[in-house]
Amino acid sequence: MTDVVEPTIVVEEIIAVAGVVADPFGDLDDVPSKNNSRVGSVRPSSLLYTSGIGATVDMPHIAVMPQGLDSWELAYARQGSPQLVLVERLLTAVRSQLGHQVDELRQPPRVPEKAYETGTPIGIPTRVFPQWLRCTGCDLLAPISESKKFEFVNKSKHRPDKAQFVHKDCKGRPKKGQRLGSLDARARLAVPARYLIACTNGHLDEFPYVEWLHRADEGGGACSKAPKPELRMVEWRSNLGPQVTIRCAACDVTRNIAELTRAGGEKMLPKCRGRHPHLPTYAPVNKPCEAEVRLMLLGAANQWFPASVSVLVLPARKNITSADIAATVKGLPAPTFIDVLSLDDLLGWRKYGPKEVRALFDGIPDEALWKAILIARGQAVAGENAAPLPTSFDPISLLEPEWDTLVHPEDFEREDRKAGFRVRPVDVAAPLKPVTSHVVAVERVKKANAFIGFTRIDALDRVGDAPSRIAPLVQSGKPKWVPATEDRGEGVFLRFDEDVVRTWEDEVMKAKVWQAHVAANERNVKRRQSLTAVELVAADRMPPPRYWALHTLSHLLIREMAMSSGYGSASLTERLYAWRETDERKPAAGILIATTSPDSEGTLGGLVDLARTERLASVFRDALRRAERCSSDPICAHRVPSGQEDFLHGAACHFCVFVSETSCEKANRFLDRRFALTLNAGPEHAVDGLFQPVLTAFEA
Repeated sequence: MTDVVEPTIVVEEIIAVAGVVADPFGDLDDVPSKNNSRVGSVRPSSLLYTSGIGATVDMPHIAVMPQGLDSWELAYARQGSPQLVLVERLLTAVRSQLGHQVDELRQPPRVPEKAYETGTPIGIPTRVFPQWLRCTGCDLLAPISESKKFEFVNKSKHRPDKAQFVHKDCKGRPKKGQRLGSLDARARLAVPARYLIACTNGHLDEFPYVEWLHRADEGGGACSKAPKPELRMVEWRSNLGPQVTIRCAACDVTRNIAELTRAGGEKMLPKCRGRHPHLPTYAPVNKPCEAEVRLMLLGAANQWFPASVSVLVLPARKNITSADIAATVKGLPAPTFIDVLSLDDLLGWRKYGPKEVRALFDGIPDEALWKAILIARGQAVAGENAAPLPTSFDPISLLEPEWDTLVHPEDFEREDRKAGFRVRPVDVAAPLKPVTSHVVAVERVKKANAFIGFTRIDALDRVGDAPSRIAPLVQSGKPKWVPATEDRGEGVFLRFDEDVVRTWEDEVMKAKVWQAHVAANERNVKRRQSLTAVELVAADRMPPPRYWALHTLSHLLIREMAMSSGYGSASLTERLYAWRETDERKPAAGILIATTSPDSEGTLGGLVDLARTERLASVFRDALRRAERCSSDPICAHRVPSGQEDFLHGAACHFCVFVSETSCEKANRFLDRRFALTLNAGPEHAVDGLFQPVLTAFEA
C-alpha cells in the first residue's frame, strides 16, 4: 500500500454551471498522450493538516486545490469500497461537530502500487486554483479558462513534479509603446498569479483583476476598448511593500496593488460572491454573503486553518461487557447491521459480512453481539452500572478514556492486535519517584484522525470552536462521511503523583508569576479575538499550572529524546493529560510522548526503548540539567508578561524549550521553565519548580 495520495487535475473552470461537480476521471481516455492526469503527491496526513480540501497546494510549477467530498465519491466509485476507520469515539466526536448524519470515516482513495504500469490513476481530484496565471517571459496575465495562449504540459509519466503551464509562442516583455516583445517566440513558464480575496465565512475567490483595474469601486469596471482586454502584471522589488502594477494592454490604464495594502484599502474590494472553489458553489442571489472581504496572498498562513479531531485507538477490556460491544457497534456505518433483525440473521452476517468488520468481533459470542446490537438501537439497556454512550464531547472528554487506559494497564489486554495497542509497565527509577508514580512503555499505539473542515482568516480556536464557522465539505453542507487516517507508532507514558502535583499547584496559584500569566491570557484573548467570532471567556482558555509544568517538561524531554531515539524532534508528538478535579471528573497529571506515522517510521523501537528504567532516568536528568541554563539567560529566565504584553509563555524560548509546531499541541504556548525547575529569576517572580526534587535527587 502506498503512502501517498495522487491527485488528478481538472483544468476547466465551471462558472456558468455553479454547483456541477466535474468528473476528473470521465475523460481520461480523451487526454492527449503527451499529457498525464497525475500532477503530484502528498501524504495522507497532509490532507488533514496542511494540504486538505479547500487549501491551495503549491506544486513546483502550479497551484491546485483538493476538491470536496462530492468529487471524492467519483474516485471511490473507481476504486471500489473505501477503507474505513472504525473508531466509535472518533465518529462520536465528528458527529458532535457536523451532525448525526455522518455515518463513516473513510481513508483517502489510494493509487494502486503498479499504477504507473496498469490501471486508471485514482487519487484526490484537484482543480487548478487560482486560474489566473502570469507569464514569466512577457508578464501576460490571464485566466486559463478564457485564454488560449496557455498550454498545460505534463509529458513525463514518472515526473509529475514537472507538470506546468506555458505561454505558447511568448516573445518576451514588450518595450514601451509595443504590444509584443522582440525575442524569439518560444514557450515560457506561466506561474499562478498570487492575489486572491477571502472572507471570514470561509469563501475564497479569484482576485477581480479586470474590474479592479478599471475601477469598479468608483463606478467603472469595464475596459472602454475591449470586452476581454489583455492584461500585464509587472512587479519589481521595493522596500515600501508590494510594487505590482496591473496594466491593460487595450486602454493602457494602470493600477498598483499597493493601494489595497494601505489604510482603507479593503473598501476598494468587491462584495464577496460566496464562492467555495472546492465544491464549486456560489452564494445564492437571494442570500448573498455579507462578510467582510480581505486581500489574500496565495499560500498565506491565514488562508486555510484545518479543523480535525484525533483520538488514540484503545484496546478492549479483559472482561468486555455488552456496553463495550455496543459502543463499537455505534461506531460502524448504519447499514452494517441493517438486515440483521434476529439472531439467525446475525449468524449469516458472521459468514458473509464485510471481513474487516467481522474481525472486530472475533471471540465475542453471538448472543453477546446480538444484545449489543439491540443496545445500540435503543431496544435494550446495558445494565444499571453501565456507562452511558457518549453523545457530545469537549477536548477533555476525548482524553479521559485514554487516561483511564494508560493508568490502568492491568485492566486491559497487554496486546490487542485489533486496536494496535500494547503497553508494558516499567519500574520507576529512584530519582524520579519524588514526583513520578508510574512509567509505561507504549510499545504499540494507533492514533485515528478525522478531518471535519476548515476555516479562513481565523483559526477555529479563535472563533470559539463554533461549528458554524467551519466551511462545508459537500454542497449540501451535511456530509455523510469525512476523511480519516490511521497512524501507528510507539511512545512513553509518564504519570505523576497527584498529591504532589496538587500541593504544588495550590501554592503556585497564589504566586505573582501565575497572576501575571492569567492577566496576560486575558489580554491575549481580548486583543486577538476575531471581531466576527463569538465572545470567548478567557478563563476557559487558560490551562491550570500543572499543564504549564507538564507541558514544559514534555518539550524538554522531546528535545532530549530526539538525540537518543533515532527520530527527529519534529517526528515526536505530545499528548498531555493535565486537568484539576471537578464534580464531573477526577484529576489527571500525565504525559504521553509518542511518534506516529502512516509508514514504518512510527515503529522503529528507538523511542519505546527510552522507557527502560536506566535510560529514562538518564534522559530525565539530562533534560532537566539543560533546562537550568538557557543561552538567552538572564533575559529568558526573567521573562514574565507585564504591562500591556500578552504573550502566553514565560521563561521559555527557541533556545531552551520551544519545539516544532508539529510536536506541540498548543503552538508553543503555555510554557515556563520556572514551573518545572526553580530558576534564579529574582524574588518577585520566584516559584518552586514541580520537578526540582527530581533534579535534587540526581545530584544527591
